[in-house]
Amino acid sequence: MVSLHNRRVLIIDDNEDIHRNFRQVLEPSTKPASRSRLDELEAAILGEEATQQPTLPSFELTSAFQGAQGLSLVQQALKEGTPYAVAFVDMRMPPGWDGLETLTRLWEADPSLQAVLCSAYSDYSWEGLQAKLGHTDRLLILKKPFDPAEVRQMTWALLEKWNRSVATQRREQQLRKSEATLQTLLHLLPDALLRVGADGTCLDFKAPQQAARAPWPSFPPGTKLSDAMPADTAQQLLARIHESLRDGTPSVLTYEQPIGGETRCFLSHIAAVDAEEALVLVRDITSARR
Repeated sequence: MVSLHNRRVLIIDDNEDIHRNFRQVLEPSTKPASRSRLDELEAAILGEEATQQPTLPSFELTSAFQGAQGLSLVQQALKEGTPYAVAFVDMRMPPGWDGLETLTRLWEADPSLQAVLCSAYSDYSWEGLQAKLGHTDRLLILKKPFDPAEVRQMTWALLEKWNRSVATQRREQQLRKSEATLQTLLHLLPDALLRVGADGTCLDFKAPQQAARAPWPSFPPGTKLSDAMPADTAQQLLARIHESLRDGTPSVLTYEQPIGGETRCFLSHIAAVDAEEALVLVRDITSARR
């Protein structure tokens, strides 16, 4: 079970009794249920151990009595960096906005907000709601009078969904940042970078900076190593790649290859990415050899 970091729930309803009902359901007492003297005597006679009622999870509830007030609270929470994860919205709240108008404005302010539309009437069919709000997975319907267990279950599930979604977004942002950093580093490398599959297929290739000044072999994606270098050299390189894929240890190979009418010398560093792919850093060391 994912730990729920955000437990903030907004209740938007024009009826004060409904707010009390939600608080009774979602803010249960943290004190253990008291036992009567008769219960204690019975437990002692039967040799039973005293037990306490389990404590139910509680949530951070905020009340709004009109849609406009709810929107103001959502905007303020976003500004303070403490957004609401879930909003329970009543369908009918005269004289202000109805539930659909309120939801539309809430989602304009905070598209990640999970919502439950509460109604004692059949104001709209599900198809009608989709026509008004569009196809969305952020909305559930709760009929009044509601069942406490259903409300707890809805709240817990939507909070977990919100927290999972935020965690996923953060991981994606970190991944994009890491990829951008990696791309920057790759452009600074003087070496060529080659991604190779276990079968010797070239998956990707970044030519070195010196490729514009000196002859350099090409490894078009989708081709085999043997298409870009002599067969015996390709066989040696593929053997080293298989060693790295099998053992997980880096490997080095020095080889010569005719390029542009002359024989040039290359140094390759091979490392496994996973069981099916390896990275090969290739450096032209002809001048150093000479």
